[in-house]
Amino acid sequence: MALDAIRALLARAGRRAQAGEGSAAQDDGAAGVSSEAQAVGAVGKADTDGAGTLGKAEAAPAHEVAAAPEAATAEPEATPAHEAAPSPWDETDVLILRSNDVIASLADLVRHGDAPTELHEAVERTGLLSWKNAPRAEAKRLRRSGQWRLWADDGISDEAYDQMVATELALNLADDIRYGVDCLGDDAGFGERAEALLRAVLRMEPLGIPDEATSFFAQGAEEGGEWAARLSLAEFAQSLPTPLRVDMELQVNVADGIAVADIEVPRPDVFACVSGDASARAAHARSYAMRLCLALGRGAFGASGRIERVVVNGHEHGTRTPVISVDLTAGGLERLAAEVADAPTGELPRGLGIRWFASADGQLCPVDPFMAVWDEGVAPLSRWSGFELTNKPVSDSLAKATKANTYDDLAINEKSVRIKAWNEATGWLGYSTRRAVAAFEARRRRATDLTVADACERVSRALVSGDVDVFDRQSMALLFVEGGELTRAVTDVACQLNARPGHTEEELVCALRRLDEALEPAQQTARYEDDTRNVFRFFNSVPERIVYNQTVDDHGRELRLVPDEYYAAHTQATVILTALGRHEEALAHADELVRVAPVTPDATLTRVRVLEELSRIYEAEAALKEAIGFASCLHDLAVCVYRLAFMEWKLGRGQLSVACYQRAAELHSSVRERAVKELRDVLRAGDGLHRMTNEEAHRAILDAGLPLGDVERIRTMARDAAVACADAGLLGAARPLVGVLLEAEQDDVLMDVYGSLVPVHPGN
Repeated sequence: MALDAIRALLARAGRRAQAGEGSAAQDDGAAGVSSEAQAVGAVGKADTDGAGTLGKAEAAPAHEVAAAPEAATAEPEATPAHEAAPSPWDETDVLILRSNDVIASLADLVRHGDAPTELHEAVERTGLLSWKNAPRAEAKRLRRSGQWRLWADDGISDEAYDQMVATELALNLADDIRYGVDCLGDDAGFGERAEALLRAVLRMEPLGIPDEATSFFAQGAEEGGEWAARLSLAEFAQSLPTPLRVDMELQVNVADGIAVADIEVPRPDVFACVSGDASARAAHARSYAMRLCLALGRGAFGASGRIERVVVNGHEHGTRTPVISVDLTAGGLERLAAEVADAPTGELPRGLGIRWFASADGQLCPVDPFMAVWDEGVAPLSRWSGFELTNKPVSDSLAKATKANTYDDLAINEKSVRIKAWNEATGWLGYSTRRAVAAFEARRRRATDLTVADACERVSRALVSGDVDVFDRQSMALLFVEGGELTRAVTDVACQLNARPGHTEEELVCALRRLDEALEPAQQTARYEDDTRNVFRFFNSVPERIVYNQTVDDHGRELRLVPDEYYAAHTQATVILTALGRHEEALAHADELVRVAPVTPDATLTRVRVLEELSRIYEAEAALKEAIGFASCLHDLAVCVYRLAFMEWKLGRGQLSVACYQRAAELHSSVRERAVKELRDVLRAGDGLHRMTNEEAHRAILDAGLPLGDVERIRTMARDAAVACADAGLLGAARPLVGVLLEAEQDDVLMDVYGSLVPVHPGN
């Protein structure tokens, strides 16, 4: 890229870094909402297109969380005569950022003649003024690339989506032309300058502004390893100042030297502001798709020196079927890029490693990809399973980050051993009942795991009785892995309790009896009681398992996993007994939950509810303080602080309760609404109670000897473990750890890495 173009990009980025109040604020501490800086927009892919499950962070109004700063009363000073008048671009940027219907706002701006020249022409050429039923879209500045990004509610039509993206293109092209990124000068027309900007995507480099978030995520990663390669490619894509969005899914297999990227490419109608001719727009769409694919191929090769093959597939919005696919080597990429750079717009090369096809009207048509992100060649399922049953020693870096000695020290799924046994059995069962029963009996005699022996016997009996047909492998598998009496009891009770609100005492007693009968064999044989050689534990997540490894000493005893159903049965029994008013019995079940799940906040919260019913508030407070210390994700941390706020209120510590409610609202959106509502109730009920700034709330909590909740500890633990697990090839363990990081800070780059940590076929 020419030096003057680079300078223009950097100047533009500096301008956008100071964008108005609609810019997405990022808190370095990664903790919730600040009363001093409320963000109108929010950074994160989930915010813009609904992707992922984390969703849009909800921001509580500042006055609900902490006292708002006093409004300034002094009159504003007059602007000195020698100062320049505000640029129309300044006002336009703020207008766009504040608008909840950007397309309508731009039309209004242009009709009233207040739009800057470049934007006025871009909007008129787009045809925006004549659109009917255009989508309501909002806009934000992307933090890394500095470009505009529009988003609307899910479910809009293809036509509406293309209108939204066409508007996005018009905004970005107008900005780029304003800053002279095209380097053609004012003598060139808008169409010529726009085409130059689109062609520049081929050799475009990421905006070279240091990013603290990416630097944090990269710490401790193996150079060119699995984590660094994923992070680097995602950072490259999100930092490219392309005039159109870069939506990408990626997959990397450093061991085999392969990277695959699936990207969204625009349809012809998106290029309305570049040309009014349909065939010309189709030509621009073809060229842009090829150039973007090659640009991202370059980013993939730069992500790791071990990557030797890169496949990039371009698909249109609303489908995963590619309309262009390129299979690249590093040398082949350079030759192809040189050919594309000299080709007229719309002319694409053909040959080995290139797949595209255009219809008679010039639009790209579906093609088969060379490789998809979910293909076995780049994402073999062995990278996501099997480690839970492997007792081989882990690497030094993985041991340091997770305190695991062997791979199975990261296991949380008690069913893994039966899943493995079933997968081994399918090859020798045959298709006669007699042969299958004999095979299961032989496997039962060889079993070293009691649950596998029970599963073999369970399925054999079902085959003999005719309850299961030997040809019905799905039912056999379910019975083998999940089919114990405890599983059936927990499932039946859950269905009964969740079917409708409100239950009679007789119904609750009946459900409790079912659970007691299912739990009785384990209690009689002390199956899950700790002894001198074994401890039995339950974990809700990989992060919980890592916290346990880091904080609990089992004195050399072997850790065995407790079935999910055992934990669920005691939870259900606790809830039912509490509803029946039999609190001491409920506490016995809750104590068992905490014994088998000592670092699971869910277990502590269940026990706290019983202690509250028994009016043992000081014990409840102590349990919550301990849980805040071992919480492994921000959601659990926020819930514990939220419950602690109520306990402080019960103990008569009104202002401390206010501080805890504010802290809970600050920590996580999932509890914010409830915390703010209860905070209002506390303030109305308590004379002299008042809101505080977040800093004042933090100080009040610490001065009272309560834990604030160490967000940085959680982030660092999750980061270190995610990096180590990814570099060790334990992608299934790395994914939930990245989820913890995303709770703390929604980040487009990290979201792309998160999506790469499991192979998902679009049909699944």
